[in-house]
Amino acid sequence: MKLHFLTRYSSLGASSRLRFYQFIPFLKEAGIDVSCDSFFDDSYLQNLYAGKKRKIFSLFKYYHSRQKLLKSIPDGTPVVIEYELFPHLPCCMERGFLKKHPYILNFDDAVDLHYQKIPFLKNKYPQLIADAKGIIVANDMLMEKFGKFNCNIIKIPTIPPASITPGSSKPEKLTLVWTGTPVTAPFVRVCANALTEAAKKVDFELLTVGAEIKIDGVNCRFIPWSQANEADALRQAHAGIMPLPDTAFARGKSAYKLICYLRSGIPGIASPVGENCRVISDGVNGFLAGDDQKWCEAILQLSDPQIREKLSCNAENSGKAYGLPENAGKLIDFLNIQLNPASKMKS
Repeated sequence: MKLHFLTRYSSLGASSRLRFYQFIPFLKEAGIDVSCDSFFDDSYLQNLYAGKKRKIFSLFKYYHSRQKLLKSIPDGTPVVIEYELFPHLPCCMERGFLKKHPYILNFDDAVDLHYQKIPFLKNKYPQLIADAKGIIVANDMLMEKFGKFNCNIIKIPTIPPASITPGSSKPEKLTLVWTGTPVTAPFVRVCANALTEAAKKVDFELLTVGAEIKIDGVNCRFIPWSQANEADALRQAHAGIMPLPDTAFARGKSAYKLICYLRSGIPGIASPVGENCRVISDGVNGFLAGDDQKWCEAILQLSDPQIREKLSCNAENSGKAYGLPENAGKLIDFLNIQLNPASKMKS
């Protein structure tokens, strides 16, 4: 089977890299001929992370490039789309292409919320989802929401790369890690006061990867993001944090940070929001902290080596559910069933 991935970002973008690009070798090994093209390029993401304003004329360049690409894809070729073909354009602008191609949509966030207050876009995702051959989502909230429009839906969590593995050597000082981008860094404010208070009682370091974060009274260390740096930082840490505000958008997030922590064999401390509550079992493989007091208590408990060792063992066992080969197999089976008529006839 030939297949075309139409992603939002290049491999520099976490969502596209983790939900599309890293699966390509597995698909090719399974005999699926995959091509992949992104809507935005590296420069777009680099400017976004640097906080630079997006220029309107550059968007026209991306629209033109994608339109040109779509014309080159032979009719009937199945496609897997990250969210939508054309951001901020109505469904009618995509239907001409989609009528000629069986398609599957892939979501890791509640991106439909961005359009809820825009009259000509608010029904775009329900329409796209209803006409799709299948839907892939990263969490239960999206599965419940989008499953109302299309019953051919599967949950495949956002899976860490194979480079993320447990580490045997840890620093003496308690080290908490947070990984992300400048876009998601503001979420850390949710627990900033708690970290400041905890630092008065426990000597710990906050190691951040991908965005520099400074918190009063907290020993913070920053490492620029790279796949190798992220994996190394996780191996150095004793636990990871994933604070989130309790908003509709946050409830639709994929809990990827927590999954990375578990795959690294370290417990997570997380806000009890959305998928976080399904990934972390409170007091077993980490802690769910709904207020400053619980954040402080979690850090205090993790300062005890015996508690830390027990939670780390449980975290590593939990992380086994998020292996790359196993979830690649789930993806391949779903693609074959939904897009390959021969597979449906056999089943």
